[in-house]
Amino acid sequence: MRSAACVKWRAGRSLLASGCLALGVACGTNVPNATAPTTHPTAKVANNTVAPAFAAPGAPAEGHRQAFARLVDFSGKPSALRRLSRDELVATLQSLTGLAPERGDLPEEQRAGHHPLRTSGVSLIGSEVGKLFQVIKTFAVQAAPGMLTQSGCALTGQAQRTCLLGWYQGFSERALRRAQRPNERNKSEATLAIADGSPGRDRVAMEGLLIATFFAPSFLYRTEIGVASDDDPTEKVLTPTELAVKLSYFATLAPPDEALLLAAQSGKLAHGSERVRQWERLSETAAGKRAKSVLVEEWLGAAESKVSRKSPMYLRKLRGDFAHNMRTDADNFIDGVLSGPDPSVGHLLTGKEYVESPLLKQLIAPSTASGVPTGDVPEFERLGLLMHPQILSSHTKEDGASPFQLGYFIREALLCEKVRPPPGGASALARKDVPSGSSMRESLEYRTSAGPTCTKCHSLFAPLGYAFMAFDPVGRWVTADPSGKPWDLAGHIIPGDGSRLEFQTPAELVRELAASPIVQACFAQTALEWSLGRGVSRGDASFVARLDASVKTHEASVPEIMKTIVGAPEFMKPSIPNEPVQELP
Repeated sequence: MRSAACVKWRAGRSLLASGCLALGVACGTNVPNATAPTTHPTAKVANNTVAPAFAAPGAPAEGHRQAFARLVDFSGKPSALRRLSRDELVATLQSLTGLAPERGDLPEEQRAGHHPLRTSGVSLIGSEVGKLFQVIKTFAVQAAPGMLTQSGCALTGQAQRTCLLGWYQGFSERALRRAQRPNERNKSEATLAIADGSPGRDRVAMEGLLIATFFAPSFLYRTEIGVASDDDPTEKVLTPTELAVKLSYFATLAPPDEALLLAAQSGKLAHGSERVRQWERLSETAAGKRAKSVLVEEWLGAAESKVSRKSPMYLRKLRGDFAHNMRTDADNFIDGVLSGPDPSVGHLLTGKEYVESPLLKQLIAPSTASGVPTGDVPEFERLGLLMHPQILSSHTKEDGASPFQLGYFIREALLCEKVRPPPGGASALARKDVPSGSSMRESLEYRTSAGPTCTKCHSLFAPLGYAFMAFDPVGRWVTADPSGKPWDLAGHIIPGDGSRLEFQTPAELVRELAASPIVQACFAQTALEWSLGRGVSRGDASFVARLDASVKTHEASVPEIMKTIVGAPEFMKPSIPNEPVQELP
């Protein structure tokens, strides 16, 4: 699709006379007379390599994408630069413009392991940059009319350009989360050269500003660089603006509002009590409630819907919007718990409020739509998020039961115990002469009993998964084992503290997990990692210990865990304190 910002004018020149998007985003793919690349400033990034800050104005879009990819080619290690997640991009654009692209249209983050999304030092790869560029171009076209209205500029000629420039200075500071630089003002002036008060020309100029802004590294990545502390020059602390940005993204997934910025500029955020007060205020907004739900679903590995990947037999008679409604239902349950009198980790894992929702009624009613009898039965008790279809469907295969996947997830995400990958050739060791008439569990236990190595490894997670073996890939309860034998869902594990955790049913297991200090502390560690954008390290040990103490004191209250993180002195420090990184363009 031809970009409206690149409509030719007069002698083959772009409407943006300085070269399509003078702020640095190239959209000259469809401009035959695009100018040749010129020399541009450089920026030092997280791995201390030097790369072009922007592609040449008017250069082909592919050239810009390549330059951008070089700019953000991080080493893969945590750094002072943090990529905005899809949830953060949506919330940020919504905050700035009142609109947002669909989350599913944005490039999906690369994930590994059972831990919250880690964005520190993570770069956009080449294919992601191209997709993101197209989404932003389309979004800019949609948002431009509304932003012209927001600007309040309704003049003509130079007066209109001056008005738009003044509006854009404030807008860019919010979007880029820093003050506009002199060279950027020059580029924005050039971009606005075509604006004259006429709807068409103003709209094209606004599209150019929005594309350049939303594709700038300073927009797509946020910094935690810091400055030397007044108390100890060898230690770094975040600047007031960086601290406000960190707090706001932790609380709302979006940039700071005016009240938070004023608190930062006055120096109030240097006090833990003020940061806590601001978090409390922000967490009660719609964006704040959404942010808490995102954290909980990141903890439970359910941020990405996998329903569409399931075998069609499991999707029969489910509405086309089932996946969307499932996420909304989980969000509503989480919000209800965290806004109620018992906003604890235990309540998230044992609450039953969602069971009466319209969505669950599709799944818990007796049915044979999937080819086998399903439906909740009196002796089975569905409770807590682990039995919600949003979480179950995130850890099940496309077809059949998934005890190993579910057990592996619970051991790592809820107990914070890393399970080593199987040794090479492990699958070849599986026993194949399964006795006839075996139940599903008997068959799996037989196959994985080839030797002590197999048995020892599977004992770490298989019992946890066997408890959930009766659930199908979308979260229905299958009423009988395929063999006709009764379900055997009982088991036990030995957590890292050496205790013995025993259960007969999935409900018993969930209650044991909910009451476990290990699980409660694991959630707190997950929340800390979410605030840092990276995994915890040895340097975080004292902070983790204080966080564990807070968990015990406040009975694993999620808001108290969040406030402990925000109010701690460590929150004022860069995620990677001694990273020698300069600001992004």
